[in-house]
Amino acid sequence: MFPKSEWPRSVRANGHLMLNGEKMSKSTGNTLSLRESCDRYGADATRLTLADSGDSIEDANFEESTANAAILHLYTLMEWITEAQKALQQLDVSPDQAVKVGDIALRPASSPLTTVDKIFNAEMDALTLASGADYNKTMYRDALKSGFYEFIKSREWYVNVTADTGMHPQLLRKYITRQVIQLCPITPHWAEHIWKTVVGNTSSIMDARWPADLPSEQDHSLLAVGEYIRKTVRSARDAEISLQKRSKKGGKSVSAGVDLTKPKALDMYVAHEFPAWQEDVIGALRANFDAATGKFDDKQVLAALGAKGMLKNKKVMPFAQEIKKRVVLTGAKAFDRAVDFNEPELLNELLEYLKRTLELSAVNVIDLASQGELGEAQIKAAESAVPGEPSFLIYNTE
Repeated sequence: MFPKSEWPRSVRANGHLMLNGEKMSKSTGNTLSLRESCDRYGADATRLTLADSGDSIEDANFEESTANAAILHLYTLMEWITEAQKALQQLDVSPDQAVKVGDIALRPASSPLTTVDKIFNAEMDALTLASGADYNKTMYRDALKSGFYEFIKSREWYVNVTADTGMHPQLLRKYITRQVIQLCPITPHWAEHIWKTVVGNTSSIMDARWPADLPSEQDHSLLAVGEYIRKTVRSARDAEISLQKRSKKGGKSVSAGVDLTKPKALDMYVAHEFPAWQEDVIGALRANFDAATGKFDDKQVLAALGAKGMLKNKKVMPFAQEIKKRVVLTGAKAFDRAVDFNEPELLNELLEYLKRTLELSAVNVIDLASQGELGEAQIKAAESAVPGEPSFLIYNTE
């Protein structure tokens, strides 16, 4: 009937549609028609929940709790974009002044992009690339994850980090445009309302095209810096949790001379060199790794470490196992652990954010390459610092 050039290129199959984790059945009353769902939750929340139900040959599960949550997510996002648009309109009137509308804080339009701005920009590009690829493969749940949930998560992180200085208006406009376009295939009515009524475009969202300003690939360097910031905050919180666990059972939050109920400060120790023993372990692993098979010669690794008398060090084998896991996941590039950004400079740029998010009265970045003599407690705290992984010392300021 059709020429070969127009034959189907693939066949798509999926399982049955479940409702709230149970098989749809008229006899049990566990049914929900498309019209009933649209009447109950609205067309866009229904479409979003269907997209979230699954794409593979497994049974898709329509969760009514997801539909209810979708209504809230879409409404909350609409309210946030509406407030952000008001802030942008005010900035258009006074582009050289900072603007704050509700929770939306903006820097002047002429302000330069900071490291955090560049990270957020790189994350938006990476997620848009991912959602575009997911849509092309008709993997709608994955597209929803990258183009909606993770996109919002990245924006929330950016808003939090820039709360003291304000967001860059250029990036805010980009976020709004990208967010609406990425959601349009799934929630077209919501997207049309935001596009025309809230943002003020005269043409329909249906005439919009997928972003043409995308890079050819993700900026892995900037994405790594973003993950470094998040990981450093988590590690600092873990350091305080560790102190709490060591506290006395009498109810007093006192451990290692620190009263966690009183104002606290944090010293962050930044190293520029890895310990010699770690470099020796990596050298032994690298020398006995077959890139073609992706496997290590464990006997030769042990022999190399034993020849250097390193097996008595209890830190060696756990470290070697961790490096091996990274190599298996990411390839031979995991051997190169060099940090390609200025750690002390970045952390100093984030001091106000770190103080606020960690609820500290002060944060001090101590560069071990230029720091003078350290006290006993400082020396002990600094021992575990390696490039890309600062160590911490928490102490009271009063």
